[in-house]
Amino acid sequence: MRKSTTKNLFQAVLITGVLVAALGTVAHAADAPQVHVNYADLNTGTPAGATVLYQRIRVAANEVCGTTDQRNFARSEHLKVCTDKAIADAVAAVGKDTLTDLYQAKTQKVAFAKFAAN
Repeated sequence: MRKSTTKNLFQAVLITGVLVAALGTVAHAADAPQVHVNYADLNTGTPAGATVLYQRIRVAANEVCGTTDQRNFARSEHLKVCTDKAIADAVAAVGKDTLTDLYQAKTQKVAFAKFAAN
């Protein structure tokens, strides 16, 4: 049980790093906004668990990247790119087929982790 908790903690920290990296070039990573995505309580091998984790990743990406401003198209587009990359990178970092399949169904995009595995 302890091994599973350690693995989940590592993956949550990895997701945080991915979300920070999605912000683009940042002078000091410590100064960049970070969001810890906890999913130790989820069974990510099931569709229900993957759905909850995907929602948490989306919320975290929105917190890190910000929300769109319809009055500023350039900023809205930048935030969308940031959010999309943060989600894609986090899904790839988790590396669970159920989460990857959900991501692909929602976005119609091929996740890197799934593509690399084939």
